[in-house]
Amino acid sequence: MTNTRFLGRIHHPAIGVRIPEIFLEGILRACLKRNTATGLMLSFGRETAPQAVIDAPPGQYEITLGHTGTSIRHYQTACAEAAADKGVVVEIEADHLIIIGSATRAVQRIAGVHHDAHISEAELEKSLAYNRMAIAEAAQTGKVNFFTTDTSDLFRPGVDHLAEADLTALFEKAFPAAERAALMDRYADQTFSFTTVDGASFSIRFDRQDVMRLATKYQKSVEINARLYREIADLLGRPFGFEISLDETPEETEEKDFLWYLLEWKRRGLPCDYVAPNIGFHKRADYEGDRDELRKKVARLHAIALGVSGTLLSFHSGSGSTPYSGKGPGTYEALLAATGSRLKYKISGVYYELLMELLAFYPAGTRPRRIYEAIFTDVRDYCSEVLEKNLPLASELLRRQMEQYKRDVAEGRDPFDPRHDFFRFYSYLGLAFRDDQNRRKHRIALVELAESDREFSERFNEECEALTLRLIDGLHFENNLE
Repeated sequence: MTNTRFLGRIHHPAIGVRIPEIFLEGILRACLKRNTATGLMLSFGRETAPQAVIDAPPGQYEITLGHTGTSIRHYQTACAEAAADKGVVVEIEADHLIIIGSATRAVQRIAGVHHDAHISEAELEKSLAYNRMAIAEAAQTGKVNFFTTDTSDLFRPGVDHLAEADLTALFEKAFPAAERAALMDRYADQTFSFTTVDGASFSIRFDRQDVMRLATKYQKSVEINARLYREIADLLGRPFGFEISLDETPEETEEKDFLWYLLEWKRRGLPCDYVAPNIGFHKRADYEGDRDELRKKVARLHAIALGVSGTLLSFHSGSGSTPYSGKGPGTYEALLAATGSRLKYKISGVYYELLMELLAFYPAGTRPRRIYEAIFTDVRDYCSEVLEKNLPLASELLRRQMEQYKRDVAEGRDPFDPRHDFFRFYSYLGLAFRDDQNRRKHRIALVELAESDREFSERFNEECEALTLRLIDGLHFENNLE
């Protein structure tokens, strides 16, 4: 039996491998130690890209697109080969096929920077064409067996605050009379009942205004998701898993919205193995809310997903404030209790963050420390340039972070501390910077260090394994195929 396959709807992690040459060893060691089947992934809208995009000269594509320098072909092939070598069962995931106006907006969203502009039809077609190219490369590897899509840029959140008369006019403009009537017949004055894993029952009822609001807000997103699913199915020609991401929004996912989206998806007769709501998680931050309230909220969303179509929840933005904090005390326990220990949990950037912390630990003048300081300096200088020239990555968040950095350094904080916020949020750019021969200079230096310095390599492998074990043990992913 092959080690690479669609895992199905099971309790498991999904882990980003931004630099497979460095990260895979420790991750797979931990999975082997705990008999854990895992997903291995990269974001198609941010972290990875087709080989032609990775090899293109600077300026041809946004710096944020495929910023890891790891192509779709490379990471999927490397993951499959390493898993087979280690004897670990893995699912190779094409994560976050994002329909969005630009890759820069995609990375800003995960930092908490959201734009009011709605994607245009021209941007939509350009984004669809790019995703088709990425899907084609994934299919050609013969390794991919799971896809996550993100069409949240097609949501129309502005309808949530419209007066009834304005909402009615927009609804009538968006849908022909027969479709409006069908929507009302399906949902208006209908009640749907669910039971959580701890036996609590609840109901959700749609009124006519709910139907107008939800249809207008989400219909385009559902339609494009369905188009993506069918195109993947046609191109792949074999079974695969599918996840819908709803989490990269400014607000948390409301129960009515969640239910309506899943019902409309089910009505199209298409499968959805996992769905990712926004439950208030933020990347690179521990969860700060009340854990009991989190458990109650997630339990109801889990009941809805399971009740509509047997779908399980997937949790994104799974990394915490440091590589050692998980998502903060009690967070894993709340998720397990809410879902009956049936969930998917994604982390990615925390492994690169761990790598930066380890490099920074080395004494001044050593090779690891020189590489780290070069990355830090280039990221710091580029962030300053972004603000000075108002480049696409500019935001008030970045401006505040850079101002805080200057204050901290003036007050005596180590100017190369890897936990400066601007660096934690933008250190990924280090992998995108090129030399005068179009080579990703810092990525090359990191890989060469790992391949030639046995002491460093083993030290990082141990740290990487320990990080993965904290995830596996915290969420009880051990023996998850049995």
